[in-house]
Amino acid sequence: MSKETKQYDPKSREILYKFWEKLPEQRIVIDYEDDFFKHYARKFTFKILGKGIREKLPSGKIVTRKALNAQEILQELNDALDLKFKIKEEREKYDLSLHSLYFHLQKLEEVGFIQTVAILKEGRHNVAYYSRPAKVVLFKDEYTEDEKIMNAFTSMEKLMKVINPEFDTEEFKKYYEKYNKINGKNLDRIQRKIGEIQDKVYEADIDPNDIQRFLVLISQINPEFVEFFKEILEKINIELW
Repeated sequence: MSKETKQYDPKSREILYKFWEKLPEQRIVIDYEDDFFKHYARKFTFKILGKGIREKLPSGKIVTRKALNAQEILQELNDALDLKFKIKEEREKYDLSLHSLYFHLQKLEEVGFIQTVAILKEGRHNVAYYSRPAKVVLFKDEYTEDEKIMNAFTSMEKLMKVINPEFDTEEFKKYYEKYNKINGKNLDRIQRKIGEIQDKVYEADIDPNDIQRFLVLISQINPEFVEFFKEILEKINIELW
């Protein structure tokens, strides 16, 4: 990232500094990370719009702006790549034109990962500024978190019916509903906690989704989860330890 701060007349640019205060604290979107974020430009754009860039106002105050135009995003991306790759041939593999970046910005906006927060008249051009749709955007992998877990409960139910024909499958179905209820409360607590420490997350230059994954792992010792899984283990009567 460029170390220099930029100076602008903020008269028509006030929205670029104030919009962040009005954003929702969190937004949960369907997780396209495995394929949608595969391109480095999309992942970097999402990251830099959370971190922002530093610039100096005419008053002398230095602020962090989290609404950037495509040229600024490209400059930040190139600065980051220049720092990462010292060998010319390796760096050239990541060359990206402004036209190509616009394509990726459009794709990000289509699925709700970013939004156009303002279009400002600058010289003879109308310039779009992009931002995140919320201060913290967390991903929910709908298939992984919902469908796979539902399949796991359904498969265990079928297995138990084969192992023990007298097994009460109707009662077992209620466990999936109970799991969803406990897990929903658990995720809500985790996401609220991430919202509370969001400034520190961006200061550390890390992805809040990684922190969510870590806290989800830790939450396995949640007393509600522990008692719930103990009950299930007794019900299926399978010895694991």
